[in-house]
Formats: sequence, structure tokens, C-alpha cells
Amino acid sequence: MFRKMFFLCICVVTVPGFAQNRPRIPDNKELVTRARSVYVHSETFYMKRENLESSLLGRKEFKAWDLQITADAKRADLWVRVRRIPFSNHFNYTVTDHETETVVMAGKVDSLAGTVYGLIADEIIHKMKVYRGDPLAQPAPQPAARSAPAPVDPNP
Repeated sequence: MFRKMFFLCICVVTVPGFAQNRPRIPDNKELVTRARSVYVHSETFYMKRENLESSLLGRKEFKAWDLQITADAKRADLWVRVRRIPFSNHFNYTVTDHETETVVMAGKVDSLAGTVYGLIADEIIHKMKVYRGDPLAQPAPQPAARSAPAPVDPNP
């Protein structure tokens, strides 16, 4: 009798643990679209964080999306992390969602003579356009609606 009660208690305690659902992680489009702030972190001497921030802020799309750059990593929605491969001119970057720690964008640029800031900013903006849409695109002109010809009065 004691064994049956013990077995029943074990079953009652463990079954709810197996029934738990995992929370759904949003897709990359949703994570990038809802982001409002960006934190930039450079792990290389050859690229200053401030220069990439300035390059991002100078983009019209960045302004049109109403994105902000923050110096507080804890408050940022997206983190941009840049690293340089040693003894090369290859710079890797990742854009990660802070809340879910999901990498939403990544890439590599090759740069000589200090152009890495603009190249990374261009790639990030180009990839964000895929998710957010181009805020500067002109809407296609709508064709003028044709009106029906006015009826002719047979008795002038």
C-alpha cells in the first residue's frame, strides 16, 4: 500500500513538469521591427564605437525609423558587436536582440584606410530595410481615376 501511494505521489508531482510549454521566440522580422534603441560595442582598437554610432545616426533611414543609440547596454533593444580578425582587414559584426539574445543580423566587411564604419552602417541599414521596409521609398503614383462621360441632354 505504501509503495502504491509513493508511486502515485511521484506521478502527480512530475507529470505537470513535462506538460510545460516553451515560450515562443519571435522571428527576426518581429525583433528588428519592434526595436527602438541600439547599443554599439567594438572589440577592436581599429574601430571606435563613436564612429559607427555617428555613421548610423547619419543615415536617413535610421532617422526615419526613429531609432536611437544608447550608451547603456541594459536599456538597448539591439546590440551591435564588431570584432576584427587578427592580422587582417576583416571585420565581423553581429546584431543581437537584447531580450532574447537572438542574432538577427551578421556579416563581414573588408576595410582599409578607415572605411569600416560606413561599410558596416550601410550593411546594417540595408538588412534592416528587408525587415522594416524602406522608409524613404516613394509610393507608386496612383493612376487617375477615369470618370464616366457626362450624359448628353437631348433637349438643348
